[in-house]
Amino acid sequence: MAKTNARAIQSDDSFIKLWAHECLRVFQDRLISMEDRDNFRDMVAGKMKDKFKKEWDKIVTVKPLLFASFTPCIYPENDTSKKPYQDIYCELTDRQ
Repeated sequence: MAKTNARAIQSDDSFIKLWAHECLRVFQDRLISMEDRDNFRDMVAGKMKDKFKKEWDKIVTVKPLLFASFTPCIYPENDTSKKPYQDIYCELTDRQ
């Protein structure tokens, strides 16, 4: 989370997705059975609904939910003709 900034996290939903992603990477990635992994994701979705009043399927539109800094995905003024910012931790929505 330390490598992100306001350019990448521009809304409440973006911040909530970042929180969920970090929960999944820190805890879910250590689980070995798919059942446990699915149960953990459901727990995170439940906390998201309970604490943030957000539905998982409404804000997580690209699955799996992934954030990274190894590929540029944020452009100045959202203009893809400009050079993208480098090394910013952001949601990977374009899987190409």
